[in-house]
Formats: sequence, structure tokens, C-alpha cells
Amino acid sequence: MSYKYETHLHTAQGSACGVSSGSDYIEPYFNAGYSGIFVTDHFFGGNTAAPKDAHWETRVKVYCSGYEAAFNEAIAFNNKNNLTGTDKEFKVFFGIEQTFDGDDYLIYGIDKNWLLNHPEIENMNHSELFNAVNSVGGLMIQAHPFRFRSYQTAMHQHPLDVHGIEIYNGGNKIIENQIAELYAKAMDFPTTSGSDIHNVSKLINHEGIPCGGMEFTTPLQDAFDYGRRVKAKNYKLIGIEK
Repeated sequence: MSYKYETHLHTAQGSACGVSSGSDYIEPYFNAGYSGIFVTDHFFGGNTAAPKDAHWETRVKVYCSGYEAAFNEAIAFNNKNNLTGTDKEFKVFFGIEQTFDGDDYLIYGIDKNWLLNHPEIENMNHSELFNAVNSVGGLMIQAHPFRFRSYQTAMHQHPLDVHGIEIYNGGNKIIENQIAELYAKAMDFPTTSGSDIHNVSKLINHEGIPCGGMEFTTPLQDAFDYGRRVKAKNYKLIGIEK
């Protein structure tokens, strides 16, 4: 039996470009054969839905509301379908996507309480962010490192400040994913796959195939478990045949 997880997902509550509520994702992903999702809304360096001029606590609460909507819906869904405590229980994990000048990073292993206690994260550079995440046993992945978009004025790689590279992104052109894969191979980085979904209607692509994620032989326990497995290269990528 395999266990599939979405690793790159945006909600309308946390991401200004999000279309679907966090609660909208649970049943469709379960029906598509997934065991869980990571909610990775755009953090304060990017296209966040959180107010930029409010108190830190308010900003964090708004930012985390998409994850919390998904988490609470998953609890209700599991209880309704008698899945709680079984291997079929659908899980929701927390993550963030932080943006710098031309590059984006998926962060796993910090949570709402960590954010509330570390307002300095907003002004951290690449190295400082990586060291903070690494110090708690978290995971920092550069998302779609070779994505070409009109709104970008630059494109940067920081190989000393990441644990791995997202080499399959459901929103990318094929060539953009292929370049990312070549880069990851050259650097011997762990790799990840995610759909980068903003609208639940885009879960299944035009070929009827889920757009991205990671597959494991046993269920994930938490974000730290995910990080350990990625660092150990113990996974299968959804969207790429290996």
C-alpha cells in the first residue's frame, strides 16, 4: 500500500492568489487517493492574504486560517467516515512558502506558535532562514527554481541554503521542471514534487492524473517525519516516472 501527500498547496484564506478555501480540498484529495496535504500558503515575503500593516499576531492568525480550515475539515471528514486512528485517516500538515527576490522556498517543521514567537522571520535572509529551519529539524526546499514568469526580474539559486529542490511542479512548463531536475542531480540534492495548487478544480490534469505530490510506503506522522524521509531520499515523486 502507498500513501500520497500533496506538498505544495495554497488556500484563499492565506494566499491572495488562492481560489479555494482550505476546507474545500479534503474530500477531493481523499477521493483522488491521497492520504494528506501540506498547506503552504504564501508567506509575508510573497503574495500573502494577511494584512501587511496589522499587528504581528493578527497577521499570523490570518495567515494560518487556511491551514486551520483544512485541518478542522479533515477532522470532521475523518470522524464522519470512521477513518480516525486508521491508516486511511486523512491528515493535514502545516508549511509555508517564503519568497525572496526571484526565488521561493517551501518550509516544513515550523508551526503557528513558532511564527508567533519569531517575528524576525519576516526579515531573515536565505541563510538565516535556512539556519532557523535547520535548527529545529525542519526542511527547506527551493520551489520551482527555474520558473520563468513575466513578474520576475531575477532568478536565483542558493545551494548552500536548502535541503533539496522541487523538481516537479504542477504549474510549471515541462522544460522548467527538466532544468530543475538537472540542477538537483548536479548538486545531488533530495527532490520533491508538488502541484502548487490554488484551485481545487485543478487537482486532476487534462490527462486525468493528479498534478503532483510525494508517495511513501508508510503514513507520514508529522512534518518532521516528512523532512527526515526527504533528506534520506526515501520517497517516490508523483508526476515523474522513475
